[in-house]
Amino acid sequence: MDHKTIYWGGGLFDFKELVGNKLLADAFNSAAQGRWKALLPQENPSNSDRGTSIRDDDFEALFSADAFVANFDGADLDSGTVAEFCIAKMLDIPAVLLRTDFRNSNDASTCPDPWNLICSGYPRTEVVLFNAMAKSGNMDFTTMAGKIAGEVLLALDRCAALPPIHGDGETAFVAFKNVILSTGGTMAKRFPDERIRAIVARRYPEC
Repeated sequence: MDHKTIYWGGGLFDFKELVGNKLLADAFNSAAQGRWKALLPQENPSNSDRGTSIRDDDFEALFSADAFVANFDGADLDSGTVAEFCIAKMLDIPAVLLRTDFRNSNDASTCPDPWNLICSGYPRTEVVLFNAMAKSGNMDFTTMAGKIAGEVLLALDRCAALPPIHGDGETAFVAFKNVILSTGGTMAKRFPDERIRAIVARRYPEC
């Protein structure tokens, strides 16, 4: 596999969210030219039945990904996306927080991000703010998706180039195991030690 994978997190509860996710992910994959590939949770067949296994299916895709992009739109951020972001940070996965919503839901004047400050300040994380409403009169939505994708790609390259917070692969392995214990469910069965070590080796090629 030559490309690196991205778990593209965001709400997927209605037509607008589903179409927007697909449009942005396709635009991103085109802009990345094979270097990165965005994976959409909504394209996982288990998402149609809304059973409890959906959480573990999505976590499996997230745990295996090389990066994470989160749609941080809405007056209140989507709770599932926030949970995924927190877990991505526990795994030290490079992340881009994308907001196309022009509303400011900031609760502290000292925090520049337009959302609850508890979601800001994490390492190896970039923020992309794109006022879609202001741009909507100047370009069609396909062109807008391409512009957003280009900004996300640049931000992703920046945060992915930063050194991992874990000093070595063994430390990363222990952290991964702890996240699996913390999330429970079927994750221990899905991620035996040999699979974890393969993922860590990909993220820490020098080890």
